[in-house]
Amino acid sequence: MQTIPVIDAANPDVAMSDLVDAKPLQRNIKVLLIKPFQSTEVAVDCPPMGLLCLAASLREAFGDMVETKVVDMKLYHQMPSDIEKELSEFDADVVGTSTLNCEANASKKIAELVKKVKPSVLTVIGGPYAHKRAVEILSSSQFDWVVGGPGDRVFPQALKRFFNNDELGTDILGLSYKEADGYIHESTSQDLIEDLDSLPMPDWSYIDFDTYSSRSTMMGMQKGKRYALLFTSRGCPYLCNYCHDIFSKNFKFQSAERILEEIEMLYENHGVNEFQIIDDIFNLHKPRLKKVMHEVHRRWPGKIHFCFPNGVRADIMDEDVLDDLKLGGTYSLAIAVETATPRLQTLVEKHLDIDKTHWVIEQCDKRGMSTTGFFMVGFPTETVEELKATVNFALTSKLTIAAFYTVIPQPGTPLYPIAEAENAETLRQASLDDEEGKLAYRGDTGAASWYERTYDFPLSKYVARTYLRFYFAPTRMWRMARMIPKKSLIKGGVILTIQMVQGEVARVASFFQRLKRPAEVTTVTDAK
Repeated sequence: MQTIPVIDAANPDVAMSDLVDAKPLQRNIKVLLIKPFQSTEVAVDCPPMGLLCLAASLREAFGDMVETKVVDMKLYHQMPSDIEKELSEFDADVVGTSTLNCEANASKKIAELVKKVKPSVLTVIGGPYAHKRAVEILSSSQFDWVVGGPGDRVFPQALKRFFNNDELGTDILGLSYKEADGYIHESTSQDLIEDLDSLPMPDWSYIDFDTYSSRSTMMGMQKGKRYALLFTSRGCPYLCNYCHDIFSKNFKFQSAERILEEIEMLYENHGVNEFQIIDDIFNLHKPRLKKVMHEVHRRWPGKIHFCFPNGVRADIMDEDVLDDLKLGGTYSLAIAVETATPRLQTLVEKHLDIDKTHWVIEQCDKRGMSTTGFFMVGFPTETVEELKATVNFALTSKLTIAAFYTVIPQPGTPLYPIAEAENAETLRQASLDDEEGKLAYRGDTGAASWYERTYDFPLSKYVARTYLRFYFAPTRMWRMARMIPKKSLIKGGVILTIQMVQGEVARVASFFQRLKRPAEVTTVTDAK
């Protein structure tokens, strides 16, 4: 009898072609991959990279035996009820969702509707929300499988076993599932792929580049006519305790040659001339960065643009790297500062060199590259003085843009028990609001953050005032006009104005609602 290869710790680099060759899929199947829409204040309409990678893996593993359809419900603000139409048109055997925490409620409703319309459909969930929450999800929703960590090889292998009527077993890394009798098999491992070059490129055939380029991008701006996301590495060695580890803390990366191959394909075949890199930490491997940027400059001088919605760590930058980024066509970088106080940098285990980061922002400004600063406010035990120190860093810096996000401790991260120790009940309530997409990420609209509930500090108002102070400073307005592409500047100004108006309307409505309700007696924990 022929042995079926298994992806496990002893056999980490099984190719998908080996999986299917060993025992081919016995019948054709249809897989519907969904990016759910759930209204939040930080929603952006960028291509669903995880699903595009998964679709490519299914095609490589099974060829024409699997028909895949990718539906980005965020693009047209489709509600979970719209899934009935998709099911009737596509008649799927499998429905999978890629889910963020703020999309959890919509994903669960999709699974419920799928089972109601066609109970035999296999329902699968993956993405950050699913990571380390398998038992919770399988116990409280209509999902049959949970894929924790990368699904590139796990998903095809599990589908092959299932549709060939083989036992799923417990040896597929990252696959947790529910038996017909309700018994749950939980996997606490994940498939950490060593050779990223062995994976197929994302299947871009599902993407209408012009439609996505007309919407809000992850970067919040766009210089090229058409853009695509590049995801060139997985994992990050830094131990920031608010961050998920869906790709582990081991840094794996594509070769420079593989990155250039994808750039060439997208540029030549799809007219893409802007690439937004969404790695956790693209600049960790300096020789690779230099080779990519120099080769892009050699092949397509002045024709290609880069920006980094995330993907760089500031305090490992130097002048050579900044010069190389500029040479390759980089016009904008997002820099995650999070907090400007040494105590909180230690608490969250980011250990960012704040002085070096300030220098990098100045150097980017000197080179004509705009910078977006990401800040997190409302950490457990954070004092008002520490909040003000972080805000002051942003206000006195040469950042072009700043975004202040209220901290939302996520289950499964080391930050969660720290917040839980401060006030478990407010954390539980805030987590529920987060799953329903109600929680305020930027502190200006939506439900109050757990910090505001715990410490009774008006964080949302403070953040709203901070935005006004930051963006209406004359030097900032001049920097934005000089650095941001004009079409993005106009669009961003409109969006910012709308958000501010929405924030004021929400606060007024909340004020009148409080007047109508009887006073409640609550106990809060003082910030330490």
